[in-house]
Amino acid sequence: MSREGPYTRISAVASILALVLAYLLAAAPAHWWPFLPVVGEANSAPVSVPRGETPLPAPPVTTAGEDFADFVTGYYALMPDTAAGWPLIGPNLRQRGRASYDRFWGRYRGADVLDPPSVRAGQVTVRIALNPRDGGAAVVERHVLTVVRYDGSLRIDADEYLGRG
Repeated sequence: MSREGPYTRISAVASILALVLAYLLAAAPAHWWPFLPVVGEANSAPVSVPRGETPLPAPPVTTAGEDFADFVTGYYALMPDTAAGWPLIGPNLRQRGRASYDRFWGRYRGADVLDPPSVRAGQVTVRIALNPRDGGAAVVERHVLTVVRYDGSLRIDADEYLGRG
């Protein structure tokens, strides 16, 4: 006696669709870059530079809080120049890939820091306006960036999205 019937087939198809949907939702980026928040110290793995690219040095700064804020403000002033910005990204965020970084910044013609960033224990809270290439209204967001010293330079190694406004 066969157990196949219309309800068995529907259950199987529904199960497969649920698994595919769960996979797509789990793999989808939660927000921009598409870097999900990564909290912690930079690892010591070497950062590779693709052939033909010359890494740009990070601005010379000390570890004072004002310098962390200046570093983050300077980073956003470079955007959307990903060739200049990528060397300022730490190894944890680099794991998300250069292509996704370029795709994200390719949607914008620039970014403005709206308020003086605040610094606490290596984390910089910043409010930015992302200016779309299509001339639409700016998208205002708040982020907490973890800044680490890596290979003697400051790098943005984690980005926690706090929301709009």
